[in-house]
Amino acid sequence: MKNRIFAAVAAGTLAVLALSGCVTQTNNGSSGQSNASAAESDYPTKPIDLVVAWSAGGGTDVQARALVQNAKEYLGTNINVVNKPGSSGAIGWGEIAHSTKPDGYTLTVVSPEIGFMQEQGLYDFGLEDFTLITMFNEDPMALAVKADAPWANLEEFLADAKANPGKITIGNAGPGLAWDLATTAIEEAAGVEFTHVPYDGASTAVQAILGGTLDAMTYSIGEVRSQVEAGEMRVLAIASEEQLKALPNIPTFKSEGHDIVTGTFRGIAGPAGMDPAMVKTLNEAFVKMAKDKGFIDVMESNSFGIKVLETDEFQTFFGNAKELYSELIEAQKK
Repeated sequence: MKNRIFAAVAAGTLAVLALSGCVTQTNNGSSGQSNASAAESDYPTKPIDLVVAWSAGGGTDVQARALVQNAKEYLGTNINVVNKPGSSGAIGWGEIAHSTKPDGYTLTVVSPEIGFMQEQGLYDFGLEDFTLITMFNEDPMALAVKADAPWANLEEFLADAKANPGKITIGNAGPGLAWDLATTAIEEAAGVEFTHVPYDGASTAVQAILGGTLDAMTYSIGEVRSQVEAGEMRVLAIASEEQLKALPNIPTFKSEGHDIVTGTFRGIAGPAGMDPAMVKTLNEAFVKMAKDKGFIDVMESNSFGIKVLETDEFQTFFGNAKELYSELIEAQKK
């Protein structure tokens, strides 16, 4: 079973991981999806809601707010972030998939889960229920622990896990989600077993770590960087091809002898059936937002990766990722 989600996906589209925070951009595309009614020529005429299916303060929330902070400059209207966490993303995304009109005024931030959770019986919706618009982020998984945790490094952590199967608890976004599958990637590569603990966002997992009720967590580096810099947490390894330029002292799993390259990505989407003209307008605006200095500063300061794919490329990227995450899903069934 391969643990190289990012590298394999990128082979089918573009180069992998903008670890230094630089922007990767592709040519413009169109949605390919249609709605019976044509988009208003003056769209948008009112503020847009952007649903974040995770709690405030987590990586998705921070990135979404940074992305849309100057929306009016690029789209002519404000975009309001609305947090609707719960049920491993199913509440917020389910609202978009089942009950939102494709009028362009309610969008969401999607990640890989909408492409594979349905086949696991965890969501009652799938990729076909969304209109992909623009991808803006790609992040490797980071394995983080409390600063005073008993493991000095990754090898001590894995040795303890191997000697005591199931003893170490690892928090992530919920059963079958990308960060949960990242934990499975570690188990498969190192021959260990953890107890997976679900959380509705990184911020709650961080609090559990700091409170001593959770041993470790698998999220992006950006979701724990402030705690790392404050001396409250440590990152044992990141699942990227290369070390982060901003945090060069953190080893990769590869440099420690474990061939694990995996993580997540995020993008903007709406409900299925959006008018292609609306999608084109939104895509053009979101690409500009992702190149805005304010957004780039937030992403770089938090070590979040920036990867911009316009509509057609985002669709291709997502399709490739869906196939590759299926390998880790099968591994969880063993």
